[in-house]
Amino acid sequence: MSSRLSIFVLSCLLVLGSLYLVSCEPDKVCHQELQAAVQITLSADSVTAAGDTMVYAQWDSILVVGVGSDVGLKGKNLKGIGLELRPDTTLTQFLVQYHNQVDTLSIEHTPRLQYISAACGCAIYHTILRAWSSDPRVDSVSIINASVEALAQDNLCIYLHE
Repeated sequence: MSSRLSIFVLSCLLVLGSLYLVSCEPDKVCHQELQAAVQITLSADSVTAAGDTMVYAQWDSILVVGVGSDVGLKGKNLKGIGLELRPDTTLTQFLVQYHNQVDTLSIEHTPRLQYISAACGCAIYHTILRAWSSDPRVDSVSIINASVEALAQDNLCIYLHE
């Protein structure tokens, strides 16, 4: 009887031990995007306080270079662009060449670390405080959604005089 009891106890310990090992194994794969990009659209009409529909324009040809960073983008016929903000400062600037003119787009923001998981580590998200342009053809740069996170959603809209 004693051998049956010891086999039963040993079996229970093996089952419990294997469950413990399986349940404590950390994720080895991170499925979350850790670099959040500010999403910028272009509009030829301004939006009124009444909530009129935005008329989106396209960048016929665009070249973007980050000031003090290695961010770069080149494209044609784009309705929107996504650019990474610098995590080491509260002001990110981009030299933007579009519609045959060079512009400096400045974005003041607050970077913040967000713990995701042991496998992923931390993501860097941002809160946009204000944004402006040096191009005289730009009426304004409006903040649509100040929170720049891993979800792709419009954050800024550049309104052009047309």
